[in-house]
Amino acid sequence: MPRLKLIAFAAAVGLMAMAPGAQASGDVLTIYNATNPKLVTKIIDEFKAKTPGIDVDVINAGVGELLTRIRAEKGKPRGDIYFGASVEAYMSALNLFAPYKTKEHDKFNADVIGPDNKFYGFSMPLQAFIINTKLMPAGTEPKSWADLGDPRFKGKIVMANPSLSGSAYAQLAQMLQIHGWDLIKKVIDNTTFVTSSKLVYQNVGKGEVAIGITGDYNVIKMRDKGFPVTAIYPSEGTGLRFDANGLIAGGPNPDAAKKFLDFANTAEAHEIMVSLRNRRSVRTDVSAPKGQIPTADVPTFNYDTNMAASQRKANLTKFDELFSAKN
Repeated sequence: MPRLKLIAFAAAVGLMAMAPGAQASGDVLTIYNATNPKLVTKIIDEFKAKTPGIDVDVINAGVGELLTRIRAEKGKPRGDIYFGASVEAYMSALNLFAPYKTKEHDKFNADVIGPDNKFYGFSMPLQAFIINTKLMPAGTEPKSWADLGDPRFKGKIVMANPSLSGSAYAQLAQMLQIHGWDLIKKVIDNTTFVTSSKLVYQNVGKGEVAIGITGDYNVIKMRDKGFPVTAIYPSEGTGLRFDANGLIAGGPNPDAAKKFLDFANTAEAHEIMVSLRNRRSVRTDVSAPKGQIPTADVPTFNYDTNMAASQRKANLTKFDELFSAKN
């Protein structure tokens, strides 16, 4: 399946046109939001209550769609903040973002701060397998990334297309770092690919497929709704990765954008994210969501986000070729 860059751009433009008051101007802060709309709305409401006089518009779209838009607007950007995007997206386009040392800088570990302070970590969406326990009894489920290539799981796995989903690209990059393309070829043969990350955990929860790859927070969400699901972390480890927030270079409202980023980096904003989304915070002074095991107890490996970012285009091109060959 081709990555459809032009279609992604058109979709982002369409979202811009549909958003009320979405034309950025000198007195309106414009946020390009790649995370849950309810979450960013809640954070904006709290920000506006503490910082009166700043109007905020939000453009909601996927990580890739928004990054395509930011690239297209280079030199005359219409957005001010790139919010909730994957670290891989930031690292693949650092020149599009502006350095800014937030007031909360000292509350963050250095490994979740971008080069030259171009972004700060927000949520930590650790990738896991979501298992429908009615379709996949205990002891029969995959335990490792390598297991996803086992022929016994053919037709039983769902994953978002990494060309369309930031989290799915992270899943692809993690498997590549550990096992290389030999595993990816087997996974492609075993897996149904969908256009949205949401469809992965929804389809598993509803019993349409037994196994999915998703953020661990989605497993908690589905379990809390009564679906028969559980999470398994791959035995080789899940990559320590995060989503982040940063300033778009040359954005029309840098002063307002800095104020918003200062608030978005506070423990208060992170606690809103944990409460609403069941996601882990990168801040060590913010507790893990209720129902999740402590981050220290999750098997992890040293995920190379720089490599994932620098090889993104090549990796997606090869993935598209292999996926097209399957079909």
